[in-house]
Amino acid sequence: MFERQHLAILKSRMAEPRRRIQIVMGPRQVGKSTMVGQFVDQAEVPCDFFAADGVSRFDISWIANRWQESRLKMDIHGEAERILIIDEIQKVDNWSEQVKKEWDEDTRAGRNLKVILLGSSRVLLQKGLEESLEGRFETLKMGFWEWPEMRDAFGFSIDQFIYFGGFPGLAPDVSDEDRWRDLMEDTIISPILSRDILEVDEIRNPSLLRQVFEIACMESAKELSLTKMQGTMNNGTVPTIKTYLDILNKTMTVCPLQKYSPSEIKEKQSVPKMQVYNNGFRNRYGLYTFTQARTNPAEWGRQVESAVGAFLANRSVLDSFELLYWRNDKKQECDYVLKKGQALVAIEVKSGRADDISGFEKFKEIYSDRIVSSLIVGPEGLPLEDFFQLGIKNLFRSL
Repeated sequence: MFERQHLAILKSRMAEPRRRIQIVMGPRQVGKSTMVGQFVDQAEVPCDFFAADGVSRFDISWIANRWQESRLKMDIHGEAERILIIDEIQKVDNWSEQVKKEWDEDTRAGRNLKVILLGSSRVLLQKGLEESLEGRFETLKMGFWEWPEMRDAFGFSIDQFIYFGGFPGLAPDVSDEDRWRDLMEDTIISPILSRDILEVDEIRNPSLLRQVFEIACMESAKELSLTKMQGTMNNGTVPTIKTYLDILNKTMTVCPLQKYSPSEIKEKQSVPKMQVYNNGFRNRYGLYTFTQARTNPAEWGRQVESAVGAFLANRSVLDSFELLYWRNDKKQECDYVLKKGQALVAIEVKSGRADDISGFEKFKEIYSDRIVSSLIVGPEGLPLEDFFQLGIKNLFRSL
């Protein structure tokens, strides 16, 4: 079975003395449970694995009961160390307070019970971590599968990755695109929109949330004002749409990229550029099949730009940088701007020889004192095969 690099990281951390709870977090269908299952199979220390999915969120004793089971096993078998693993921890109401209580009790008692928690709702997980577990945890972020992984595990070509994205569970189904779209809807999108996100109090209009999601996916890699989005849907208010986009961003589905400006106020007031985290979301609603898109130069150019943006959006969460874009009053544009502190990276996506790069050059000219790296992705620059294997953190090499 294919092993993601996160497995080696988790092994290394769990081999250390008990210091922090390990939080494995990421969107649906990226292999969190599979990776931890591989860890359990290879572990030399006894492990207990429990899943909170299906447990009543108001069962205030469920976490304590599972914790006590592990403690009893340690006592019965005279174990010096044991590992407790709970999947979908955010399904239990007030989970972080309960975890804090049990963890602190073991710390006071000198009990060497190590803990791994998994969750697919970044919104609820982050809320719990910030409220109760400060100083007690370390995160292991898992993003969508990248091209080298899809290539090595499933034989994906670069073009297949650009169009279908990195969903390992659906890789065997891409030869039947109708089936692939149905599975995208039933196993990934609907659970996120109809279950995961609805656990967040801010959602008052689920149908509007879905409309916002679908339009943002279809318009990936394009500027789209919230006012125009509201007019298209004839539903909701601009503040509500903004709130829903922010929530979707936290679930790693779509994000509204702001226009770069040295002024943070202007940045936040700019017209956003919609961007999916995985091109599979875009093409669930696309008008072109894989073959049609690949043989249409204009459409394929849009596919490539969206896929590059998806890769960068994914890495922005994992590598902790801001993803933006830039455009001036003359409509000159730099496709993607990466920001870390005051340092900038400029990235332009070009799929053909005739593509204009004046905006990219203008951006570099204006902000030359802040730019630490710049590159063109495509036939006239870094090949896509190389770009999708690039260590994005290395672009901030001067930091």
